[in-house]
Amino acid sequence: MVTYFNRRLMLVICLVGITLFSKTHLFAQDTETGSIQDYSNSLRAVQMDLASGRTTEAQKRLDSTDKSHRSFEFEFLQKQLQIARSGGVASDITQFIPKPEVKVRYAVLHELDLRLVSICQDGGLRIHDFNSKELHAKTVSYTEGGPIWTGAFSRDGKTFVSGHQNGEAVVWNPATWEALHKIPVSMKSPVRELIVAPNGSSIVAEGEEFLELWSLEGEKPTKIENVGERLNFGEGLAFSPQGDQIATGGMFDVRLYDARTGKQLKSMRHASYTMGLEFSPDGKRIASAPRGNVNKFLAVFDVNADEPLFNAGPFGNYIVGMAFTPDGMRIAATGCEKVLRLFDAATGVIVLTLDRKECCSKPAFSRDGRLLGWSEPDGYHYVDLALKRAAE
Repeated sequence: MVTYFNRRLMLVICLVGITLFSKTHLFAQDTETGSIQDYSNSLRAVQMDLASGRTTEAQKRLDSTDKSHRSFEFEFLQKQLQIARSGGVASDITQFIPKPEVKVRYAVLHELDLRLVSICQDGGLRIHDFNSKELHAKTVSYTEGGPIWTGAFSRDGKTFVSGHQNGEAVVWNPATWEALHKIPVSMKSPVRELIVAPNGSSIVAEGEEFLELWSLEGEKPTKIENVGERLNFGEGLAFSPQGDQIATGGMFDVRLYDARTGKQLKSMRHASYTMGLEFSPDGKRIASAPRGNVNKFLAVFDVNADEPLFNAGPFGNYIVGMAFTPDGMRIAATGCEKVLRLFDAATGVIVLTLDRKECCSKPAFSRDGRLLGWSEPDGYHYVDLALKRAAE
């Protein structure tokens, strides 16, 4: 028979165990953050050595960093050192493709086959192929839809969808750049944002009042369900890499929906004006970038939890775009602070900062993790660690 004393003793043991576990977990988190912060500090010193021409010191410092922390930024600095040792200027690692001679909102990079599509306000798409020797971009147009507001590839690269001023979403075959379908998403409002399922089987696009999930699997597109409200300031949208979930942002939360049915699965409380969302490559985390006068930070959620893993910031201005590295270790973030930052995806520690002359947006990594590109008002800027592309 369990006595009162024994019950009290068991309770005390449980409470002590929980406390020790919590302290151990917090200590492990603090240790991880401290370790990646040391790594970040070392990289900052490497950059200072490079700027001062101390390449030998920079190389020794870089070689001494913890191998378990290394990702894109390590190879980036290695490439800068290689350029500096050969007599070049380390900062010349960034290359540039001028924007077309029309008004362009931004450019979208497909991560696998490296086609760059400029979203143009004259109703056209300009396609630049990094692997082609052709210097001039290919132009395709759907002028009856008016200016293009947005565009996105499927992950497999076999589908591209553009959102137009007249409220239509146009489905393209990127192999031929033939317009396959017109989807009447809205009669009164432009399609400002949309996403495409990884296999091109469906899209989510802004309708008149709601975000609408449409299937592309039949002979013609069919609407499945509404998956959140359309808001005046815009929304975050993301498909999970596996294609089974849709994330939407809004006023005060991040919501997850079943990608087949449109049924809401859960809601995670968040800051207001959640406009940027990206899934990690394994689909287990979501990066969120709220916009507004107050919420100028980057948060990362575990999709199975209700609290963010971290909130990095606040910054001088809000984040406009994000992209995970293919290894899931880093998040590239752009905005109007004239800077591109590379965050550690587990802790939020900034491991690399690239100063820019202008605001930048739409960062993207190639599938092999060797190319990082982003849009600026004058064109598309990129770092190619392979240095083999025909675009050079």
